[in-house]
Amino acid sequence: MMIVNMCLDWNIRLGIYALVVISYTECIASKTNTHLKNKYQTNPYYQPINSNDPLRGERSNEYMIKRKIFVGYDKSSRPVRYDNNTIETNIAMSLYHILDTNEKFQTLSALVSLRLRWRDDYLHWNETEFGGTKTIWVKANRIWTPDIFIFNFADDSFDDFMNTNAIISSNGHILWMFPAVIKIYCTLNVQYFPFDHQKCSIVFISWTYSGFELNLIKDKDFKNMVYYNSENQEWYVDRISVERHEKFYACCEEPYPDVTFTIHMRRRSLFYIVNLIFPCVLIYGTSFLGFFLPVESGEKVNLEITILLALVVFLLLVGETLPPTPDAIPVLGILYGTTMLMVSVALVMAVIVTNIYLRKDSGRKVPRFIMRLLVGRARTSLDIKIRNENNLRNLENHNDTKLGCESHRADFEVDTLSDTSEMDALTCSCTCAGRCCPEADKMKKEPDPRTMYEWELLAKCVDRIFFWVFLLSSITALLAMFCRIPFGPEIP
Repeated sequence: MMIVNMCLDWNIRLGIYALVVISYTECIASKTNTHLKNKYQTNPYYQPINSNDPLRGERSNEYMIKRKIFVGYDKSSRPVRYDNNTIETNIAMSLYHILDTNEKFQTLSALVSLRLRWRDDYLHWNETEFGGTKTIWVKANRIWTPDIFIFNFADDSFDDFMNTNAIISSNGHILWMFPAVIKIYCTLNVQYFPFDHQKCSIVFISWTYSGFELNLIKDKDFKNMVYYNSENQEWYVDRISVERHEKFYACCEEPYPDVTFTIHMRRRSLFYIVNLIFPCVLIYGTSFLGFFLPVESGEKVNLEITILLALVVFLLLVGETLPPTPDAIPVLGILYGTTMLMVSVALVMAVIVTNIYLRKDSGRKVPRFIMRLLVGRARTSLDIKIRNENNLRNLENHNDTKLGCESHRADFEVDTLSDTSEMDALTCSCTCAGRCCPEADKMKKEPDPRTMYEWELLAKCVDRIFFWVFLLSSITALLAMFCRIPFGPEIP
């Protein structure tokens, strides 16, 4: 009897234990189903399968594929089967338009199109189960995407790339293409402005993943095209080159790869030639006219000053165009600086020639060795015509007559006259003296005509010498400046 009672007690206990286990199992299953249901309902493609749904057989293959592959999909996790797997991301770029280049802030803005390719291990399907569907289109914010950033980004804020559709293939390969307006830092070498060639690099990196988790590589199957309409644009784009680099930092052992796209472009200089260079050369050419003005006109200095002021006004306009960089002086700035310097030299030459010409009224004589040089070889070499010697002799004879009359007047003042005949002579002499005195006084004030002509001849000779010096200096300066301009396809 006692044994029977013990058996009954054990049966009761086992029954109670079984009820407890069954209740606990049902509770766990209920919680699991609730969790999975909530998780699936967060997916935009989740809908409960209803066997009585009349549209179940009318759904598209793309819709059914999305329902299948996005069940339990987590876009915040790397889409790999094992943690040590690496996602290889191919990147390519096409250029559509250069929006702006700012030499002052060393930036470039452009409209580009990016192309990314990688493989997602969780987004794949069997084509035969879905009517041979090979690709589907999904918004990029619904799937995992590489955290690609531009390393040399120059804008105030970095916005995410445009949320375009990504193309998913049945084998899990994803292609994401989207346009983007980028603004980057670009070191612009303006030494040869406006005949410069520039190279601007766009560096793409992963901001958080190392090369072991996300490997950036250049897309060899895609040619980096330039869909660039160069008409009426400041820049002409030659090509786009791409390189891959790996960087190692002291903090980490992992490599950090980047893909760098370099835009090779050259500036169209026709606008600057027509509006800045041609007016400068034209104004500079008028400075040669000052050497052809007669010294007697007195306008040589005024002309050179006017030309110098015109260049200063143009330089103010050019100052707004030239990039303010301390690294190098642009060719256009050298042109205007050289032009102003040469015009200033022409102004100094005009002042010297005018000063020599005005010395003819000083009464000083030209040094003999200078006259020998000017009347001899220099006059012949410079093709300066001298007055007829007969005219010079007439000037000297006329001068001697005036001096003789002055001498006769002096003798008249010294002699003492006593008789009537002498008084008659005095009357005659006074008449002669009266005619001679004004001319004699004037002769004392006026310099020698030959001396005046010698100063004029010296001024003309110096002016002609200055002209040839100025011409040779201008040609040398222009040749030296244009030799600095590289006319080849590339600037080293």
